[in-house]
Amino acid sequence: MPRIPDEVIAEVKQATDIVELIGERVELKKQGHRLVGLCPFHSENSPSFSVSPEKGMYHCFGCGAGGNVFTFVMETEGLSFPETVERLATRANISVDGIQGDEELTREQVWRKQMRDAHRLVADLYHEVLMKTEAGEVGLTYLRNRDLAEETIAQYKIGFAPDQRRFTVELLERRGFDLEVMVEAGLISKSKSGEYFDRFEGRVVFPIADRDGTIVGFSGRAIDDRQPKYVNTAETPLFNKSELLFGFSQARATMRKKKRVFLVEGNVDVLQVAQAGTQEVVASLGTAFSPQHARALSRIVEEVIICYDGDHAGQEATQKVIRLLEASPLDVQVLPLPEKTDPDDYIRQHGATHWQQFIESEQLSVLDFMNRMYRRGKNLNREGERIRFIESMLEEIGKTNDSIRRDLYVKKLSDEFEIPLETLRSRIPRPTSSESTPTRTMEPVEPVRKRSSKTGEPRWMKAEKYLLRAMLTGPEQVRFVRDRLGLRYQDETHRMLGSALYEIVSETMTQDEFDQITLPFMERYCDQRPDYAMRFAEIRLMAGPDELSEDVLDEYIRVINSYEEQRQIERAKREIAQDAESIVDQASKLQELIARSRRLRER
Repeated sequence: MPRIPDEVIAEVKQATDIVELIGERVELKKQGHRLVGLCPFHSENSPSFSVSPEKGMYHCFGCGAGGNVFTFVMETEGLSFPETVERLATRANISVDGIQGDEELTREQVWRKQMRDAHRLVADLYHEVLMKTEAGEVGLTYLRNRDLAEETIAQYKIGFAPDQRRFTVELLERRGFDLEVMVEAGLISKSKSGEYFDRFEGRVVFPIADRDGTIVGFSGRAIDDRQPKYVNTAETPLFNKSELLFGFSQARATMRKKKRVFLVEGNVDVLQVAQAGTQEVVASLGTAFSPQHARALSRIVEEVIICYDGDHAGQEATQKVIRLLEASPLDVQVLPLPEKTDPDDYIRQHGATHWQQFIESEQLSVLDFMNRMYRRGKNLNREGERIRFIESMLEEIGKTNDSIRRDLYVKKLSDEFEIPLETLRSRIPRPTSSESTPTRTMEPVEPVRKRSSKTGEPRWMKAEKYLLRAMLTGPEQVRFVRDRLGLRYQDETHRMLGSALYEIVSETMTQDEFDQITLPFMERYCDQRPDYAMRFAEIRLMAGPDELSEDVLDEYIRVINSYEEQRQIERAKREIAQDAESIVDQASKLQELIARSRRLRER
């Protein structure tokens, strides 16, 4: 079975900044020597997720999740260890050719890897066709006529699928890909008669990447009169429209820096807005903006500026997005465009400089936008329409969590319609408890296994963790625990970690040797086992003294041994109830148990 060399694993780990990696999914804030944030593995309102840059580990004190850079990717992406090393190596520009063995993967993981490899290959090929071949000239001319520069085309890796029925099929077949898997991946199609054919033929192709920049799908746009105008990747094991945003990976760094994002409707809108100097721009993928999209953005930004098309449909869509974002602690603004205009049109008509001025001067708050929307088509000189408008605005005012903005708007309505302030305030609908205190929620990530709460953790479990923590400080502590406890750990993971420490620490190992060897050895030992890495990270990040006296260690060992003896007593009780043949036998055995229980209490 192919095995990834330890030196490659070490190089990838060294090159991966754990704060930067986790920070792409979790908003982290400095707290002493660590960084804290809301845990991505369970929903919480106050941060219990801790990252230690010094130790290269993370741990959640709420759900118990923990580990290193490998564990984090394995748990959040559902990848195997070899896939994770490959992903992080690619991220760090480290060559890992030849170390990935499919024998180490499950069949599903092999298919997913094939799908990712195929998407990368096809995206490169389509981009090459667009930029360097005669077949792609029609696509390149279309994009140039849309005033898109080659630098922008290259940044988003736009491509062109030749107008040939089996161009992509034959490429994938030559490269040895399973065509049935390629159909499932959405790269090609299959007719009822069983013929494989290209899905995006004759279209400009926009690659869709996940949050880590891995291409997982495509959006193909017709540039002639063929229908449908757009062909998108269908739902696949890699591609979920309700979770992906076009341009997210290109925009992420600027989004994080500026703490804001512009939300537009189309792929070309994203390209134009980015080219005009506003890099923090994304679009949903031909579908409605979803709660998953809102959660993904709320991890990185504090402000969302909605810039949908200026037609009626665009304004209706804007209202729906506002409704979804109302549950998040995001500052939502609206950038209204002139009627029948989208961002692409506006920038091509007015230029990048004017665009920058426009976005700084024309943004509206949600209440200002709703004010404009509710006035449209109404004659406010009529009493009935005026009352309906005021009631609609009071309902919107009741939804805002900003007390200053709420008071300003009530006063605006009071002044405009000459209605006493107190009358209007009394008519503002009271928000429900869930609306009144919106909190930043985290998108639940499907973990490799179910997690359990740590509340009510038994004494023996804590004692075993403290013993292992003490053993990580030096060889004397390891030898002390080994001689007195051996492998009588109650928790299987603790038993395996303890056994690994016993194995590496010899009778003559010095403290210097221990410091050089032990932690790297234990980290390698845990790398491929998320359950070991999680517990190892928790133990290393536990608060407490670095050194513990032998008396304290003995007390922990006593707690563990006492629990084992208690277990034996309970087991014996069950055996008595089941197996005792006579009352005399029961009495004799009960007497023995009473004596053992007394000795246990006296220890």
